[in-house]
Amino acid sequence: MQCEIRSFIGTRKKQEDAADYLIDERGLFAVVCDGIGSRSCGGESSELAVKMLIGDYKTGAFDYFPKFIIDAAEKTDNELYERFGQKCGTTAVAVYIRENELYWFSAGDSRLYILRNGHIRQITRDHNYRYILEEKMQKHIIDTETYKAEYPKGDQLVSFLGMNAPELVDMNFEPLILMENDVLIITTDGLYRSVPESRICDIVNENNSISVTADKLLDEVKKQDTELDNTTFAIIKDFRRDRYET
Repeated sequence: MQCEIRSFIGTRKKQEDAADYLIDERGLFAVVCDGIGSRSCGGESSELAVKMLIGDYKTGAFDYFPKFIIDAAEKTDNELYERFGQKCGTTAVAVYIRENELYWFSAGDSRLYILRNGHIRQITRDHNYRYILEEKMQKHIIDTETYKAEYPKGDQLVSFLGMNAPELVDMNFEPLILMENDVLIITTDGLYRSVPESRICDIVNENNSISVTADKLLDEVKKQDTELDNTTFAIIKDFRRDRYET
């Protein structure tokens, strides 16, 4: 497996994203976090979350990744809340890949994408107020007028690490089986708010080298003639082939 991480401060004064990965005999573990900019300790929150999650993976033995990541995320959430109180918070996406089996965890609006057969698909959901509004609309709890009135507040996060036991998280309990040529992208919102998903897909499809792909994606972000958020992403590819052979 290969993993490349890129990070860009954008036009912000502070870098509040953080990311890291580790490859060992168990597989690959990667984490991308985006500290909440509206809170005073966003950068510290994301750095601490990545450090704790990677640290727990390094030192912990586990037979079942979902149990491990639930415990590790709870421990991280508690530490963030105890250290910073309501002044902190960070999104988090973590992935664990063992041969061709993918597990993931997410809280917030950072995303996991899978690119397969020339198409891009978002695996995680955005845990924001828009998601809550859409759920309420589907269940007929609110009407269209209320939905439209509340929609401008849709980007507000409703789940993240550091909020003291977030109720809304995404994860899988059975592995997603990866195909040989799949590509994974874990990213903060700086990438997908700057570059359309179709363009992300094109760049991945046009470049075989993971390093070149990462550089091209970051170049595409920098081309945008707008105020730019922090952008951090990890690209993962080249999964073991032996499991595919029959």
